Amino acid sequence: MRRLCAAFGMLLALATAAWSQESPIEIPPVDRSPYSIGGFLEARPAVVWQDAGSASSRLRSPAGEPLDRRVRFDSRLQLDASYRHDWFSAQARGVIDGSRVDGDWTAEATAYEAYLSVKPAPSLTVDAGKKTLKWGKGYIWNPAAFLDRPKTPDDPALALEGVTVLSADYIRTFNGPLQALSLTPVLLPVVGSFNESFGERGHVNVAGRLYALLYDTDIDVMALAGGSRPSRVAVDASRNLRSNLEVHGEWVRVPAGRIAAIDAAGALVERRGPLTSVVAGIRFLSVHNTTFIADYFRNGAGYTTDEMRAYFDLVDRGLESLATTGDERLLRLAGAATQAGYGGATPMRNYVYARVTQPDALGVLYLMLGASAIVNADDGSGTFLPEVQYRATENLELRWLAGIQHGGRRTEFGEKQADLRIEMRVRYYL
Repeated sequence: MRRLCAAFGMLLALATAAWSQESPIEIPPVDRSPYSIGGFLEARPAVVWQDAGSASSRLRSPAGEPLDRRVRFDSRLQLDASYRHDWFSAQARGVIDGSRVDGDWTAEATAYEAYLSVKPAPSLTVDAGKKTLKWGKGYIWNPAAFLDRPKTPDDPALALEGVTVLSADYIRTFNGPLQALSLTPVLLPVVGSFNESFGERGHVNVAGRLYALLYDTDIDVMALAGGSRPSRVAVDASRNLRSNLEVHGEWVRVPAGRIAAIDAAGALVERRGPLTSVVAGIRFLSVHNTTFIADYFRNGAGYTTDEMRAYFDLVDRGLESLATTGDERLLRLAGAATQAGYGGATPMRNYVYARVTQPDALGVLYLMLGASAIVNADDGSGTFLPEVQYRATENLELRWLAGIQHGGRRTEFGEKQADLRIEMRVRYYL
């Protein structure tokens, strides 16, 4: 938004200067194609060393099949297309994912985005179709992104599948402390095949975002209501304290939240009550062009250390019951708990994320060295993600990435299915 305001001011100044000249210079129009097509083709071979004794592995293989090292090959074809003409535009993004694991091939094609936009006035845009909203300020955690899917922790810039909405953007700019103001109302239906993964069917959900650029600070106020998910409100903000230092944060409140948890009797019950989630972080660029990012995430819907241990105990009792009596009821309950939230990407309360990247590392142009870490502050476990990325040509990108889990038994990352993952990514931009 700041760049938009600056660009608008520059155009206005140029127009005024040109008008004052006795012989204005006419700039011929640029002939641009209304069509745009792009995307990439990616191959990701990986070797995964699995932990046969972890809760995740034992749930997947309750009969005790040996698990050690697994080689898999993933691939992705992403195609982006757009058309723009005057007040009308159309955007589409399709993804075909393929995987080969243990000799079995699977493939899936998904329309990530497909929507139409009309611009009846310079300050108003209306969109209809499947799109991502991209709300929130956090780097990998965005509890304020009510309508978007969670990001992938080891690749937060990866495209996400959108939701089918009818939305609008109304933007106004001003002179003074309040430089810009925009309103984004959104209708999200969960009926029939529309948005069936979003939540309870039979509702037309209403969401909205009010954005302001106030005293050089980006501020958003967001809300969601409608019935498919519990209603919630959020506030986020970001500001550059200096040219190389940015701070950001999100605050989310769910007044009537619902969490599926294992109670003292070992049953899976729904716990209701208010939930509050918080993200706070910084981004710093050093004089050597090294970027440092740090985020803290307080997950209001997360489980305590005791609740996670109760889940791991349930897995143990389920496997023991299966082995001694053949009774699968406890194991099915453990599977239901996994799906209800215990098997999520960040199922507990407190997390810290840190990332450092160095472009043109070791004096090599287009070589990037980086490392990320996610630490569960409640149980001390975590994952470490070193990476090397090299842009071999304008269209060819090579990336090496490792995922190393750290933690003992009865800890989140210590009970993950894989102890170590080494992946090579080859991406060719079309």
